Amino acid sequence: MSKAALAVAIVAVLVVSSIGYVLYANQNNSDDETIIVTDMLGESVEVKKNPKHVACVSRTTYDLLVAFGVGDRIDGAYKTLFDNGWTSVLYPDSSKHFAYEYEPSYELLLERGVDLVLCPEKYITDGMREHGLAALNVSLYGNPNFEPYVFFLADLTEKLWPDVKGVSDKVKEWKQDFSSIVTEIEFALKDETKGELSLYYVRGDKDKGINYTDTGKSFNEYSFELLGMNYLGNKMGTTKPSTEAILSADPDIIVLGGIYQHKLEDTLMKDPLWENVSAVKDGSVYRIGIGFSPMEQMGVFSPVFLADMANKLYSDKFDFDVQGMLKDMCQKYFGVELTDDQARFIINGLGPDGEPMA
Repeated sequence: MSKAALAVAIVAVLVVSSIGYVLYANQNNSDDETIIVTDMLGESVEVKKNPKHVACVSRTTYDLLVAFGVGDRIDGAYKTLFDNGWTSVLYPDSSKHFAYEYEPSYELLLERGVDLVLCPEKYITDGMREHGLAALNVSLYGNPNFEPYVFFLADLTEKLWPDVKGVSDKVKEWKQDFSSIVTEIEFALKDETKGELSLYYVRGDKDKGINYTDTGKSFNEYSFELLGMNYLGNKMGTTKPSTEAILSADPDIIVLGGIYQHKLEDTLMKDPLWENVSAVKDGSVYRIGIGFSPMEQMGVFSPVFLADMANKLYSDKFDFDVQGMLKDMCQKYFGVELTDDQARFIINGLGPDGEPMA
């Protein structure tokens, strides 16, 4: 080989090597890059940009992250999500995700290489940080109310994964889906007197009876006040009001959610204890749909929940095609084509087999 050819070959090798090194270095820099974000407690936290191993301990985070296109960056989620048959129907890859306890051990999270924990409560968030884990509080409750936090997780997702293709588009699309329903409801009810009808919510994700509800500052409160209801949960001051307190409040409407809703509805309608409650006498007892989790808990199907409740509470004013909406959202966000029966089962709080889930 001539000296000139040898020199050219050496230069070429050096150039290729330099390019390879730059690409390698850039990749490493990207992996190590951090950003500062703020959680629902208002606390600024340094976290990895584009995290790859997220623990969705806060159950309100899982379906939205999947819908926004980062399901492959989830390490695991709160275990009750995987007890629900709809989770595997709507997102088959959920079988790859770890089932976490409500308060998982720090050792387990560190062992699994988790780089971000989304926590439901302050004490859990604080504990994670004390043990060197990046943790953010994403709660079902807001302060002073939930309205400012409706898009919190959507906006947070855009900040956490700015370099993942399609995330921003999905976030914007979902926010538009939600805002459109809210606008329609607000316009149709603008002349209605707010708070004339009282509503009591029975929380049926656990089998704790009719006396288990949700308090104020919740997505529930936001939703039912948007719908013009006097939400009794924020008046009772406890998640476990006495029977006397419920009977004294005499709700005009009762709504039931969660996997135990059918069992609780049966109790409500057959137990003489409740027979003189206005909602029972007037037949104003309604079920809430279940997707990945109960729809009354903030999630991807919140627009469907609002539309369904609007239909049920104001049948003379609203006629949303709720099943059509649900099918469209499943196709758009999960690539799943629901049958009409499946959509009906979800709206009626039933499992994939069309039977009560508990």
